[in-house]
Amino acid sequence: MTLTRPFAQLGLTLLTLACLATAPAQAGEIKNVMKDMKTTVKAAMASNSMADFNKYFTQLQADVAKASKLPLKKDQPTYDKGMKELQQQLDAVSQAVKANDLPAAKAALQKTDPIKKHYHKQLDV
Repeated sequence: MTLTRPFAQLGLTLLTLACLATAPAQAGEIKNVMKDMKTTVKAAMASNSMADFNKYFTQLQADVAKASKLPLKKDQPTYDKGMKELQQQLDAVSQAVKANDLPAAKAALQKTDPIKKHYHKQLDV
């Protein structure tokens, strides 16, 4: 029985370390997705055709979907609120894309910038 106690302690220690290791990984994953989103928005804004814009917009939507599923332990309710507000603005972009109106799509996408700035400031990310 004395052999199982050290193994139990080792198991508990490894479990604790694994839990601690996932928190920074999640924060890092959010930052990586946010960087991808920034790059994708810049590329979409530089697009000269609706086909190019739509390609980047589709990637942006996938990144936003991914980011909205990631936990932010710092302030989850504010993070969720920001992601919801961002998604609402992306719905406006989507309407302009469906109407094949590149200037309107770019204008609607540009309106995501104040949302980003507001929530990045609140969440200090």
